[in-house]
Order: sequence, then C-alpha cells, then structure tokens
Amino acid sequence: MITHQIANSQGNYNFNAFIYTDSFWDSHFHRNYELIYTIEGKTEISINGVKDCLNEGELLLISPYTVHSLRVTPPSKAFVEVFSEDFISSFAEKNRFVRFSKFRCSPSAEQALKQSLFTESPPEFYQHISCLYSVCNECVKNAVFDTVGQDNRLIEQVISYISEHLSDGISLQDIAKALNYEYHYFSGLFHQCFHMNFKNFINLFRFEKACKLLKEKNSDITSVCGACGFGSIRNFNRVFKSISGYTPSQYQKRTE
Repeated sequence: MITHQIANSQGNYNFNAFIYTDSFWDSHFHRNYELIYTIEGKTEISINGVKDCLNEGELLLISPYTVHSLRVTPPSKAFVEVFSEDFISSFAEKNRFVRFSKFRCSPSAEQALKQSLFTESPPEFYQHISCLYSVCNECVKNAVFDTVGQDNRLIEQVISYISEHLSDGISLQDIAKALNYEYHYFSGLFHQCFHMNFKNFINLFRFEKACKLLKEKNSDITSVCGACGFGSIRNFNRVFKSISGYTPSQYQKRTE
C-alpha cells in the first residue's frame, strides 16, 4: 500500500534530518522534497516502481509527490532529509515538476556538505538554506532530468481536490470531471500514478484525517466520521480497523 506522509507535507520551513543505518520505508509520497545521500555502502531505492540504488557518495533529490521507497541496511549509512520547498523557493518555483536522476557532487562541494549538512545536528537556519541551495546547484549541474513531470503534477491536483472535498462522497468520476479529463483515460492515469484502486486510496486519506481528529480533546466519533466522509459508523469502524487493527474508539483510548 502506498501511504501519504502528512507530517512530511507541511510548509513553514518544516524539515527533519537523520543519519540512518538500519531503516526501511515502504512506498509513500509527500509534498516536501527529500534528499538522500549515501555516506557508506548503498541505499536501495524505488522511484515510481523502478528499483535502483545509491552507492557511496551518490545523492538523489526527490521532487514533491513522487512515489518512492528506500531501505538502508547495515553496514550501510545514509543521510536523509525531508524539507519544505520554502527552503529552496527560487529553485522549487522553476523545478517543482522536474524529476532528477541520482548524481554526484564535485569533490569540493561534497566535502563542504559533509561538514555542514550531512551530520547528526542540523546547521543554523541561513547556513541550512545555503547548504540546500548548494545541493540544488550540484543537482542541476550533474543530474539527468525529465522536465515533463506529468505524474507529479497530476498527483498534486488529485491530492488537492481530495483534501478540499474529503467530507463529501468523492468518486473517481468527480475528480476526472473537476480536472477536465475523460473518465476512462483519467482512470488509467490514476492507477499509473498511485498503483492502487481509488477506494483504498480515498480510505487512506480518510483514515489519516480521522487519526488526527481522534487525537484532539473531546473529539466525538460520530463527528469525526462525518468530517472524514466515511458515510456511516459501520463503514468507519470497518475501514479504520482494517488499516490500524483498532476501532476508532479503541484508537482514541490508546492516544489519551
């Protein structure tokens, strides 16, 4: 199942950065950029279902809404940072729908980034921005890129529509019509982008929103059900338990 990482889809200079030695993330996507740098060994990756690996010293800058997965296994070591586009706003404005291949920095740039960015502790704010722009500069110089990015653009449009209409009874036909696509053609594009059926996809978004609402104080199960567009408490319980292993009320008690 492909997941949408809401926590990694926030703006306002949102970021998280860690060095990993034994970690795995199944197929997922998010609004923010993701930077991967292999410090030692190799990092296994998959971009839109295509498997590859980043060898020691190689980087990959993953564009927003790109479906990807990665695995780091000992003795390999990788630096991974997810950051919002406002860190690199000028770059993002021109390259939001560009897909970049893996690349290597120049030796001097790599050495500087090792000292300032690829560390356990993040640099100070403006130095952080400078480092990320340095990565962008090296990426533009050394990576192969695809300027089409149609899948990413469509993913952004679909997610935006769903986010705005989640409490409604959304259908794939509704989205196709709203985005001015012929239904059967759009259905094919949807499956090509997300690799899952629409029912499971929309339930994933409803589940994620329900989790967030259930954590709020004094949240009411019936109100959460309606706000997330599940249609009925029975359906809410069924979908929520199939994904999490808990009913909404059980989940709510666990988070109190």
